[in-house]
Amino acid sequence: MTIPRRGFTLIELLVVIAIIAVLIALLLPAVQAAREAARRTQCVNNLKQLGLAVQNYHDANGAIPPSGDNAMNFSMKPRLLAQMEQSAAFNAMNFSLKYGDPSNNTIEVMTINTLLCPSDSNIPTQYRSVNGVNMLVGYHSYPNNIGTYLRNTGGMLDGPAYIMGSNIGMVVSLSSITDGTSNTVIFSESLRGRNDASIGPYQIYRTSDTDSGPMPLQTLAADCLASTTVIDGTNGAYWLDDNCGKGGGYSHVMTPNSKSCFFNIKSYISKTNSLVAASSYHPGGVNTAFLDGSVRFIKNSVSPQTWWAIASKAGGEVVSSDSL
Repeated sequence: MTIPRRGFTLIELLVVIAIIAVLIALLLPAVQAAREAARRTQCVNNLKQLGLAVQNYHDANGAIPPSGDNAMNFSMKPRLLAQMEQSAAFNAMNFSLKYGDPSNNTIEVMTINTLLCPSDSNIPTQYRSVNGVNMLVGYHSYPNNIGTYLRNTGGMLDGPAYIMGSNIGMVVSLSSITDGTSNTVIFSESLRGRNDASIGPYQIYRTSDTDSGPMPLQTLAADCLASTTVIDGTNGAYWLDDNCGKGGGYSHVMTPNSKSCFFNIKSYISKTNSLVAASSYHPGGVNTAFLDGSVRFIKNSVSPQTWWAIASKAGGEVVSSDSL
């Protein structure tokens, strides 16, 4: 007598497939959240390394590194290479020539992992010729804080920043941070754009304001939010460049993950005057490194007054811990 072998019916198979699909649907968000948590942790570590590098630089030089310089246009980051276990790159840099000089092209195309947030996969499209080969220019995720708007502060940067070879801000030492190093931001995050005016993952807009004189920060922010003209998406390109929206700083006029703008002037690229905001792909806010070496997550919902207060080095504002 032959005993029939029993198998799955079509309905049973469909039920099993449906259960597997439901389980995948339930688990996928958890897996994605776990991956983002890991990326966010790496980003925090990167910012902590940058914060510690600033402190080590200060110990060696008696000042924090400049945000830029009027002669050679280097940003803050290349000056920190020796404190970031990148001594070979630092020694190969020729600071007596402009960052775009051919002698610096080998360093210019370097990609340094500590300068990249893993949550941002955008790649700016800028190239340099190195020994006859076109190579992608090194990009980054971490601009430094230049403060708010210098037209409101007597033409001086109110953040922990100064420009070599200019009178825009005096050399900044930790002793000049009278607001306290735990209340003053030095680095934050910024999304990388494609370095063109196409609609993409990140844009910079042209505001209606002309950068011609003092203006309330509330007005500057409102005008930027109302802007609709895309200029480009340069942010994150040229980590050697000291201009805002490239490799240099960002300002604290716009709150985290709001719009970024350049002023409506002919030469809108500037190392000192912009409305480029901190931004990230981390849900709900951005990571920020403070001058005491700590890294904190600042929510998008932070009040503008608090965001402006932690930008200044000597503004005298009172910032409570529960406001961040």
